[in-house]
Amino acid sequence: MIRSDGDISGKDCQMSVTGDPTANKLKMEKPLQLVYNKDGKLQLNPEALNVLQSIKDPMVVVAVVGAARTGKSYLMNCLAGDRKGFSVDSTIQAHTKGIWMWCRSLPQRSNEVLLLLDTEGLGDPEKGDSQNDRSIYLLAILLSSILVYNGQRNIDQQSLQDLHFVTELSKWIQMKSQPNACDSWDFVRFFPEFVWVIRDLTLDMNINGKDVTPNEYLEHSLKLKDSEISEQDKEYNELRRCIRDNFPSRCCFTFPIPTHQKKLKQLQELEDKDLDEDFVTKRQNLISYIHTHRKVKRVLGGQLVTGRRFVALTKAYVGMIADGVLPCVESSFAEILEVENQTAVDEALKSYDDEMKKFSESDDLTMSKLTEYYNMKSREAFNIFQKRSMNSNSVIHIQQLEEKMSSTYKSLMVKIKEKSQEQCEAHLAKVMSSIKENLTSGHYRRPGGFQELTKDLDKAIKEYKIITKNEIEGSAVLTHFLKKEKPQLDQVQKIDSRLKEKMHISALEEEISRLKQEMEKMEQKRKAAEEHRDKQIMEQIRRRFEEGKKCSVEELRIAMEHMRSEMKKYKVEGRMEDAVRAQQRYEYLKKKFEEASEWSFTKFIREHIPEISAALFTVVGAVAKLVVFKSVK
Repeated sequence: MIRSDGDISGKDCQMSVTGDPTANKLKMEKPLQLVYNKDGKLQLNPEALNVLQSIKDPMVVVAVVGAARTGKSYLMNCLAGDRKGFSVDSTIQAHTKGIWMWCRSLPQRSNEVLLLLDTEGLGDPEKGDSQNDRSIYLLAILLSSILVYNGQRNIDQQSLQDLHFVTELSKWIQMKSQPNACDSWDFVRFFPEFVWVIRDLTLDMNINGKDVTPNEYLEHSLKLKDSEISEQDKEYNELRRCIRDNFPSRCCFTFPIPTHQKKLKQLQELEDKDLDEDFVTKRQNLISYIHTHRKVKRVLGGQLVTGRRFVALTKAYVGMIADGVLPCVESSFAEILEVENQTAVDEALKSYDDEMKKFSESDDLTMSKLTEYYNMKSREAFNIFQKRSMNSNSVIHIQQLEEKMSSTYKSLMVKIKEKSQEQCEAHLAKVMSSIKENLTSGHYRRPGGFQELTKDLDKAIKEYKIITKNEIEGSAVLTHFLKKEKPQLDQVQKIDSRLKEKMHISALEEEISRLKQEMEKMEQKRKAAEEHRDKQIMEQIRRRFEEGKKCSVEELRIAMEHMRSEMKKYKVEGRMEDAVRAQQRYEYLKKKFEEASEWSFTKFIREHIPEISAALFTVVGAVAKLVVFKSVK
């Protein structure tokens, strides 16, 4: 745990600095290997993936890279607040293999998680595998939100040469499955923040007689040479261009030698009182910066990365590299979308199905209650989907969710209709039993019989309606009965010569007409409820669209501002060709920014009308077919 005095202790690392034990819920006692190399191919550790899958909060992902045996693991243990975390060794052999991970809670940010990635040292002479180095370095860039480069002594050409992979990024990463010449111009949109840590610095922070900050030292070191006559000069400048152009944010931290040379082997065990005071202070500055800096990992488009999303992203990139395919940002994002949105559908459906199952097991099943319950639970399910899913235009998953919820709804509706019809027919048979007996026996076929029949019918219908007032099939069953018995009623009416035929025919038809109106009102009420629900869903889609648009616009704005800043710096340095190149990248990003800003929900709906219509009106259309009552011919 990082105490207020800057000390780092080991065993209390799971308590927050505020002293509130509830603020830190994450329990990962030790690091796990995330990526390893087996038979020349990168593999993933299932145990580490399972841990990541359980993390629902957004993550700040810090990856450290650098030459072998430069103290990267010690640095990550400092960030973790635990001396006994990542394995540290003082021998000349490189100790860390592949990529190791450690999830830690952020004391000041309880709703975010710190994920530390300790990478295998670059340029290990015992290994001599440049392809493995490149793969590890690419993963560190693609997976992190903060990339820490751990260097030693100063920033010179040799230390910059250790970053030579940066100049080849456009060769090893592609933005789209169908690449084009401008692909690399988008790197700035999703590349991590670059933090250069200089260990064991012995030089004075002074340039041309003026004291400078570590950040000023870094920017000075990234200036280009005035001429590019030799190949060496071209390489010198190209490396610096790549760092400046691709990393939108960068900073530098410097550390003096922590203690006497003889004690360095025990650095991991030394107390702060045994370390150089300036080293302790600057170490704490770096820890505070990482712990408070709001650099949460996002994918292209500004979507936050949680544990499950990080797993999908890692699987996508490692799979591509293992298959000998260039890591593709667009393809990896598509895989995350599919995994996340399908998981969102599954979670929403589970909640919905569980609730609807409870409803189906109740004794009091009515259509009005079903419609009300369905509207409520389907809204809840859609809210679960919206919170869990990614991207506003996941229309195919919305349609999938709607269709499956509709299927459950329809099956319950059929069940209720069948049960209602059975009960209504039983109630009707009971109240109409004496009338049917009298019709069969001819009791009503006499003068005054129709008047008696009418009176009996009125009484029976009133009694039936009271009993079946909440039954969906009440009106349909009664209508069917009246139509079926109408020939016999007509015969009774004809025999009763004392009453006018038209009057009694009108009375029967009026009753049938009233029943039809009742059914129509019920159907209109159901449709109104469905339409209200669909409007709510559309409003949720609109809000999600606006959230996604805001993230994309902000992502592009930051990238655009970065390129404009670099363009100004190049002009100040007199590098007009580089300024023009930066201007071109700026204009490219500005065009995308303007397009994203102008993209409206109306345009989105117009583009997706067939899919959205199918999704939102699946239930309405399907249910309407089931609720068509038996017509009176």
